[in-house]
Amino acid sequence: MNNVLNNENKNEVKEELKKVIDIGIDFKCQENFAQNKFTEGEIQEILETPIEGVELDKLVEKFKEEILPYCSNFSTTNFMGFPDAGNSIAGLSGAIFTDLLQQNLINSSFCAPIATFMEIAVIKWLREVIGYNIKQIKNIYDVGGIITYGGTGSNATAMLLARENHRKNTMSRGVTNPNEYKVIIPKGIGHYSIRSSCMWIGCGDNIIEVPTNNFKYDLEELRKVIKENKGKIMCVVAYVGDSRTMSIENLQEVYEIVKSEDKNIWLHADACHGFSLAFSEKLKNKIKGLELFDSISTDPHKVLMIPYTLSALLIKEPEKIKMISSTSDLIMQEPYAFGQVTPFIGSKSWISLKAWFVLKNLGVKEIGNIIERRHEMAIFLGDEINKSNDFVLLNDININSVVFMYVGNKNNIKYSIDELNSINKQIKEVMDNEKIYYLHQFSIPDNLGILKKDTIVYPLRYMSGNDNIQKNDITKMLSYVRKKAEEIVNKMK
Repeated sequence: MNNVLNNENKNEVKEELKKVIDIGIDFKCQENFAQNKFTEGEIQEILETPIEGVELDKLVEKFKEEILPYCSNFSTTNFMGFPDAGNSIAGLSGAIFTDLLQQNLINSSFCAPIATFMEIAVIKWLREVIGYNIKQIKNIYDVGGIITYGGTGSNATAMLLARENHRKNTMSRGVTNPNEYKVIIPKGIGHYSIRSSCMWIGCGDNIIEVPTNNFKYDLEELRKVIKENKGKIMCVVAYVGDSRTMSIENLQEVYEIVKSEDKNIWLHADACHGFSLAFSEKLKNKIKGLELFDSISTDPHKVLMIPYTLSALLIKEPEKIKMISSTSDLIMQEPYAFGQVTPFIGSKSWISLKAWFVLKNLGVKEIGNIIERRHEMAIFLGDEINKSNDFVLLNDININSVVFMYVGNKNNIKYSIDELNSINKQIKEVMDNEKIYYLHQFSIPDNLGILKKDTIVYPLRYMSGNDNIQKNDITKMLSYVRKKAEEIVNKMK
């Protein structure tokens, strides 16, 4: 078979790609998170493999047998440590079309004539769900958002906007005094992308971390820091579902404090997780005030069952995107060329098609139902932890994150914080080795004082966007963790 698709071999190609899809679907439906653990020797074997020609059908079979067993399966109900499963049938359909159609969203007239307007529609739908005003769209500067490849890209673009809003024409003049480009984030829960973005765009590591209560800003401390740094704050960042606890900031209060102290400070909401609550009539009140923020980062690939990657940055006042626009004779100077307003991105795949398929297929109401079921599963796990004698819950469950630790007898904890951290790290290590279940782990301050106020702990974290997960899956996982914890503790005696 010719290795380039054409009319003469298209039927053979269809059969070959059907095999690929069959293998991929079987992989996503397997029970365990992964089958095998990658060893150092196997890493070297991969790195030392020579380039050689292999017939495609043999190569696919080799991939199935020798590579797939080491891949992580986000779609299994045993994968409970990360936002989403990427298993929407509509989303998968959009992903396949994305690569087959090869539309380039840098220009509109010849690269992506209809794709451009479908991407605009996706951005418009997200703005409507969030609560931003919608204006008539006559050019790219009216759209009020851009599609990026991930939350880091969206947050980095937001920091660019904040920088230009803070000191006009920094794009052309450069940053002359980085100390005057400070960004405020909540202490202990900030996402790495904000600090990294500020350094990437020349503002330096001028992050100010404000103390938190219950993983939200201490509002009086926030006001105090703004006063102390008057005229030097370019942005305040609020989390609408931080990446650890999924806590939702006091959005209205933060807005009022920041804008009353300095109207020019850019307010950015990292709502990569939390914007999903806007689809639910029952839960959307949790994010009231989000529509007041100058920019909002959203990650459909974290919450809409969409295969990686897809993020969107939404901007309250659409025309402000002009502050960071660029021109080139390689980009068409036409009304709808996205390449004019997508920093860090040139050629861009039609990744928004995945969201278009999901949004059109499910609609707002059904997406809201899915978001509510996720929340209900997390609440169920939280209740099971609270009823148990050996686990403690370390966060309020705002969305779908449950942060918990094994402590033995919680009515009479006999272990020190260091010992508890060690036990829970060992639980995580066993889980990673056995590859049956996956939970996340990270360091976090005990903000609620469940064990010892603001002491750094290493809990386990459940968070899942897999609509296939049922209550019995959660109870089985908790029983598994308990069994592994007891084995570890018995070895310590």
